[in-house]
Amino acid sequence: MLTLYQRTDCPFCWKVRIALAELDIEYQSVDTVLGEKHPEVQRLSPTGTVPVLVDGDVVIWESAVIFDYLDSRYAPEKLISRDPAQQARERLLHVYSDKIVGGCLKEIVFEKRSKPESEWDADRIREGENHWHTCQTWLQQKLGTDPFFGARYCATDCALAARFGVAEAYGAAVNMEFPSLLQWYKAVTERPSWKKAYPTSFIRSE
Repeated sequence: MLTLYQRTDCPFCWKVRIALAELDIEYQSVDTVLGEKHPEVQRLSPTGTVPVLVDGDVVIWESAVIFDYLDSRYAPEKLISRDPAQQARERLLHVYSDKIVGGCLKEIVFEKRSKPESEWDADRIREGENHWHTCQTWLQQKLGTDPFFGARYCATDCALAARFGVAEAYGAAVNMEFPSLLQWYKAVTERPSWKKAYPTSFIRSE
């Protein structure tokens, strides 16, 4: 059986759990705690971070590569298109989710989870919210009238769903001015994989 070393609220881990649920793959989860170095994660990954997927002798410590492996090994073409042009489009959107969306939400999440509300840096949060609005504008244009970001529900949707879920959990839900994104988010949250993969908790400061 596969083993996933992960942290429940981490969007990189969350998207992998969504993918595992979409592919109906059984796995055992080893939970880690923010700020604590898990000895097995340190041993298995040169980055020392989660997620880390172990499948027999195969060890994968990069979330996007985990998607490639799961799709190729267990369900070819279910989450990743084999058409070169479509695959490139989906992969670029996946990278956008990890690097750009993740970067702007980091300002909001890190500020709100690390200290009580009375100590929040409003300017930092506002800057993150402005960048998040820019991301939603860009994603709305990319989505257009399509139901999903791929030719069908794909790895990109898994990745973005987790990011949008984190945003919602920290008070930055989809803006009402983006109807296509709202419809998309409603659709992904109604999939069985969403409920199966949803975090058991989020980090909150007392």
